[in-house]
Amino acid sequence: MMDYNTQQHRKRQEEERKPWLKRLTQYVKPGKIVELGCGSGFIVEELSHTFADSSIIGVDKSLQRLAELVKKKITNVIPLKGDFTQPIFASHTFDTAIFVGSLHEVFSYCGPAKVEEALRLAYATVKNDGVVIIQDFLKPSPAPINLIFKNEETKKKFIRFATEFKPRKIQFEIEGKSTHVDVVDAVEFISKYRSPNEDDWRDEMAETHFFFTEKDYRNAAQVAGFFIHDLKKLARRKERAKQIQEDIECNFTLEHPWIQLVLKK
Repeated sequence: MMDYNTQQHRKRQEEERKPWLKRLTQYVKPGKIVELGCGSGFIVEELSHTFADSSIIGVDKSLQRLAELVKKKITNVIPLKGDFTQPIFASHTFDTAIFVGSLHEVFSYCGPAKVEEALRLAYATVKNDGVVIIQDFLKPSPAPINLIFKNEETKKKFIRFATEFKPRKIQFEIEGKSTHVDVVDAVEFISKYRSPNEDDWRDEMAETHFFFTEKDYRNAAQVAGFFIHDLKKLARRKERAKQIQEDIECNFTLEHPWIQLVLKK
């Protein structure tokens, strides 16, 4: 059972993504829709309202997260336990396949080759006139930047992050009030430091959010066989930016923490 802080954290994440849903749904083809890595079902629940006459499948490896989706009792959504980096469906099954915040987890736990495999399988799974939509974190180009922590708690959290982050070694230098670090590691910390509890923090320390640059996404999509129909950079909500500014002063601006790609055969 989720504790109160985890519930509130998830609600904040969902609120941040709500404006991006309109950008996603305008490209969804009704009919047979699958979300690959659906979690507890926030996206498929929203899709079920917009595309009430469509059949929607939510795929996830976690029975616990799928159980949350089952509790919602959405009539046109079918939860399915499965690993979308492995073959699950027959070719040319779906009109639309969607990845929202799931490919960075594949990268973190399985490596870049499995991300490419997931995209190849998605290519096979959609119909010839089908569409694949990706929304996930966008890695900035490496560059040295400075952070100034406005309170001791956030500074301690950064040092803990630099010590415990597993995907790569975090290089940083503290000089007076400034902390010198690469922008890729800075945005990684900013995306994680408000983890609601220790369990969530441990999970976050095992995975990287900012795994692909725009060029990396383009290359992976093209290797899988797609052409890029549309690409947008998705801006952070102003409320979230203000929350960060309460704790951290930055000499850079990351306006687009996520990317959306619309892919077609």
